[in-house]
Amino acid sequence: MSVRSVVTASVLALSVTTCLAAEPLKDEASGLAVLPPDGYEASKTEGDPRYAAVFAVQKGGEGDTGCKVAFQAAPQNAALGQEEINAFTQKKEWIDLIRATLALRYDVASVDPFEQGGLAGAAVVADFKPVEGEPRASEVRSYLVLIDTPKGRTTIVCVGDKAGFDARKPEFEAIARAVSPPR
Repeated sequence: MSVRSVVTASVLALSVTTCLAAEPLKDEASGLAVLPPDGYEASKTEGDPRYAAVFAVQKGGEGDTGCKVAFQAAPQNAALGQEEINAFTQKKEWIDLIRATLALRYDVASVDPFEQGGLAGAAVVADFKPVEGEPRASEVRSYLVLIDTPKGRTTIVCVGDKAGFDARKPEFEAIARAVSPPR
């Protein structure tokens, strides 16, 4: 292979890599931001009206799997410092509250501490409870991350096929770590 071929191949590879690089996305009003990992794209999407901002983070061509990132303002948190919020998220009462709230829709498999950039929260693995008319619900597993700040709660919900969930979980964790909650 000639030097010219190697250079051309390198430039083409760099061009393809550059085209696949993720673009950051930020909601200016709330401050929620995400820089999706390579191979993923983020876009603003419609969501429940309780949320000030909602992003979809998915691989190209993905339909009902991938992640949603949402921010819900919580004015009641404004009087608290981040240290107080972080301390509360480490208590059994908070973990029990997360479990009980999610148990309405999910069979919760685990609730583990999640820390990122001075923010503490919870990472949850759960399966949807059977829902009439939703046969796909039993085929997917969810990875959820909840992070509270004085401005509100950021929730990341990633859904993947159960069969490939263990292989995909590190990607979901990378997406969660690529989120910048409003502070």
